[in-house]
Amino acid sequence: MNNRLKPSWVLSLVGTLALLVGNATAQQYIFTNDNVANSGNSTTALTVSGKGVVRKLKTYPTGGKSAGSGYFALAPVTSARTRLGSCLFVSNGGDSSIAAFQVNLFDGTLTAVHGSPFADGVSGAQTFGIGLTAGASLLFAGNTNNNSISVLRITSECSLKLLKMVTVPGSPAGMRVTPDGDYLITAYIGQVDSFTIDRSTGDLTELGPFKTQGSAAGVDVSCDGTTAYFGDAATNTQVEVFSIGSSGELKELNNFINKNGESSNNIMLSAGGKYLYVSNTMSNQITTLSVGSNGSLTYESTVKLNKPGLYALGLATGTGGLDVFVSEESNPESIGVLAADAGTLKEVPHSPFPVIKNGSDPAGLTAVPKACN
Repeated sequence: MNNRLKPSWVLSLVGTLALLVGNATAQQYIFTNDNVANSGNSTTALTVSGKGVVRKLKTYPTGGKSAGSGYFALAPVTSARTRLGSCLFVSNGGDSSIAAFQVNLFDGTLTAVHGSPFADGVSGAQTFGIGLTAGASLLFAGNTNNNSISVLRITSECSLKLLKMVTVPGSPAGMRVTPDGDYLITAYIGQVDSFTIDRSTGDLTELGPFKTQGSAAGVDVSCDGTTAYFGDAATNTQVEVFSIGSSGELKELNNFINKNGESSNNIMLSAGGKYLYVSNTMSNQITTLSVGSNGSLTYESTVKLNKPGLYALGLATGTGGLDVFVSEESNPESIGVLAADAGTLKEVPHSPFPVIKNGSDPAGLTAVPKACN
């Protein structure tokens, strides 16, 4: 049946659905792990305009307790896609649980999953927080207080089921699953590691650990899954680059050091992978490096972040890759927004944007939708 014969209400409905889907795809959201000091934890939903203006939508309790502290490189909130939609996971370091929400991409609202928060297999508080990363229908939780990684199955409705808890050689700070879901890459604020992932059972087979030249803390992985970048806890900017072999082993390619910026715990590749952004925590700056072949890095620029943000922490970017979001430790916690123009970042007007009073404890953020990284 051609369009001339379709009832007008059908055409109207099709047009409306197309518009809604387009808006949902285009709209950028940010979700935080607020880590409110000495309190129940929460996550705040925020929307980002085309000009980079951040607007708070709503704060949701997670049902668990905040860690009250945390590693600078930790990612305590992450998202995942299932066949039924988008999920958000927020760790509660105060009681070793993980909150799960379904994300409405049309308006940014969250719906708590039945049974949330879910235990991650560890009892008691983890004062340095719980890091999260997701891939291939599995969620990995880095238990910083007892040197272990919990593996949980993500159902299509965003609920969690604990499968395994694996002891690892150090306290997991940065973690990332390769885009193909085959390997888990970790950093222990020192040496680094990789694991093969059995998707059916959740088993992790350790391939390392591998020696580093500095204190590797944060990690990101290229979209093609061949290269891992580690941000070091250092007095300056230090990034170590490793190749990821066909069997998942890590081999160091480059140890890049630059004196622009103090500390380099958090790193993130740009949406296209041409640039690497480094969060200089102690100098409240973002350094941009260009990414070359065989692990080469070249210094591009450093930008000082506006006050009242105190310390630059976790980074995120959306699918468009035009904006860089940075979690800034302060009270209230803040989100800085920087527009990316090739190798230069420029903070947008009125940035950073306040979120919620949290006692100036390290918070975290993730972008939904997000680039592969």
